[in-house]
Amino acid sequence: MKKNEVKGVRRKRGRGRPVGSTRVKLNRVETEDFLNTSLQEILDNHLSYTEYVEWCRKTNGLSQKQSNEYWLRVWTLLTDKYQLERDQLINKHLQKYWSLYDLALENGDITNARQVLNDISKLLGMNEPEKVDVKQELKIRFKFGNDDSEE
Repeated sequence: MKKNEVKGVRRKRGRGRPVGSTRVKLNRVETEDFLNTSLQEILDNHLSYTEYVEWCRKTNGLSQKQSNEYWLRVWTLLTDKYQLERDQLINKHLQKYWSLYDLALENGDITNARQVLNDISKLLGMNEPEKVDVKQELKIRFKFGNDDSEE
């Protein structure tokens, strides 16, 4: 009996699949479900890359290459999700800062109004980062061959 034959029925591998691959490929819904499960598993158990690959191998029998592809897709989903939440949080803080600024101007408190404007510019990343003066001497030595100083 050949490798791809099962009880007289020959299976064909899908297009772009490795030779000998007869496993049923996940459809779009199953892939999305697996990605959501992976996302929860990574967040709940704080999985590192190697732990995630091991989890994929144990639970679904995936190869390291396929696990890596899912890892990258899950991290893309995570960054997109948290970037959106971060943007919403920044907008919420900006609204509060502008209301504090208006209140300070109404009360004639210019010092607090200036401080609020400074905080707004920091939140938006408009300020230049504070420069750190680091002066360090760097020495690099290369050794080639033997350390014979006599020759």
